[in-house]
Parts: sequence; structure tokens; C-alpha cells
Amino acid sequence: MRKCICLIVCVWVYLCLGISLLFAQPAEAKRVEIVFGPRVGVTYIAVNPEEFNKSLQETYPDESRSYFPMMTQFGVNLEQRIRLGDTDSHFAFQEVLVIGGIDQNIFLPSLSVLIGFRSRVGLEFGLGPNVTLVRSEEGLVPNLSVIYAAGWTFNFRDVFVPVNIAVVPTPTDGHPRVSFMTGFNFNL
Repeated sequence: MRKCICLIVCVWVYLCLGISLLFAQPAEAKRVEIVFGPRVGVTYIAVNPEEFNKSLQETYPDESRSYFPMMTQFGVNLEQRIRLGDTDSHFAFQEVLVIGGIDQNIFLPSLSVLIGFRSRVGLEFGLGPNVTLVRSEEGLVPNLSVIYAAGWTFNFRDVFVPVNIAVVPTPTDGHPRVSFMTGFNFNL
């Protein structure tokens, strides 16, 4: 678990240091734009509720409650946009760090790094690696998967509101996940 936390911290430090280099460019020469903002959503895990409760009871014992395979997600998004010429269409590189399960009094971190495309009207799609922590005989260990996302981003002047559906169809624990996420981004 410490290795996973160290990896997440290192990725964020690396990205934050890279931001300072982008601000050194003149405004008219910027082809790369950085946006940042919060995320909120809900995730459904395709698993039998009794099996899910039993698994989480082993990791987070609490006999006074039952865990359910639908949980809230709260987090942050950092996005780098590479503009395509003079259009508003762009390629996007996103890092999304969320914490799930707070509504059930548990802590389930997840980091996704997506590479995608967003059209000038807001249609977007992307995919990339996803790292979550899962229970095993050794305790909590990193679980690597691929995440696929699609959605629409609404533009309100300099504030961007994404509405996305993300799917992790074949995680190594065998339980696909579907997430609905939204939030807002603004220019750094």
C-alpha cells in the first residue's frame, strides 16, 4: 500500500512541476492548456451484494452494517489539452484521482490516467490505465485495469462541466465497474 501511495504522490509532483514550464510560454504561442477541477460521481460494481459485503467485511469489519456495491466518488482532475490548430478540438491527457466509499465509511482510492480526444462541440472519449487498491492475502494491493470513458463537456465561458460514463470491463478481481462522473474544470 505504501508503494501505491508513493507512486500517486510522485505522479502528482511530476505533473505539478511540469505546469511551471507551460506558464513560461507566451500566451499567443500556447498550444497546451491546463485545466483543473473537482469530480463527484457514483460507481456500481457488478458483483453479488452478499459477496461484496462479505469481502468488505473482511477488510473493513463492521457487523452493524451491510456494504452495498454502489458507492460515491469524490476527487480531483488535472487535464492537459493539446489544441489542434486554430480549432477548439483537442487531444487530452487526464489524471483523475478519486476516493470511493466515503458514504459507506470506507476509503477506496483510485487513480486513472486517460488519453483521449474532445471535439469542438464537447463530445469526448478516452482510455487508459486505472489503479485501485483491492484486498488480497497480503492485505491491500494495487489492482491494474483499463478504463474506457465517454461523455460530453459543456463550456460556460472559462468553466468546463464534463458529464462522463466510465467503464472498467475486466478488472483483475473479476468485477466490472461502471461510473457516472461530473464536476467542473477551470484554467490554471
